[in-house]
Amino acid sequence: MSDADALKIAIDLFYLPSQVRATRTRPLPEGTKFLLLIAAGDADAMLTAQDLSSRPSAAIHEAATFFIEQILLEHSADEYRTLGLDRTASIAELRAHMALLMKWLHPDINSDERRSAMARQVIRAWKQINSPGSATRRSPSIGIETAASQNRIAYFATPKRGMPYRVPPDGWRMRKPRWIRKLVIALARKSAIS
Repeated sequence: MSDADALKIAIDLFYLPSQVRATRTRPLPEGTKFLLLIAAGDADAMLTAQDLSSRPSAAIHEAATFFIEQILLEHSADEYRTLGLDRTASIAELRAHMALLMKWLHPDINSDERRSAMARQVIRAWKQINSPGSATRRSPSIGIETAASQNRIAYFATPKRGMPYRVPPDGWRMRKPRWIRKLVIALARKSAIS
């Protein structure tokens, strides 16, 4: 039933586009691959979708493409969401989703400039996931690590101008105590008065 759920979400979103922002914050539905198959032009998926929704094929195709454009290919989506999966997906699943997206978005099939930009976004997401030296690394024993989380540098709080603080991996920020800053300001004011 995950295919039916994903199709229902896509159709509801197509007919009620005001829900796009709320849908972007939710996890992706289980049947996202079904929507990708519909967008890529798979005849069996379209027949199944017509049986599930009792809607015409044109409306189903438009709803699937609208969902993909608005939810998966949104400009602030991470590389996994761009490919229609979460971070627990295998490389084979990611590759299959990338192939379906490229079948739908390929510049030889679609000469639309907007679709070409979406195809570049899909390729960029795939390269970022698949390349060994990328910021995102997959490890089955410890999950996902980013290079930034191993040795992050925060440039927003500096001990001296141009010298960054190191931020530990757990995310808390090392800062000067507030009383030191107040003391320095008070001494500067006192020396300016005298």
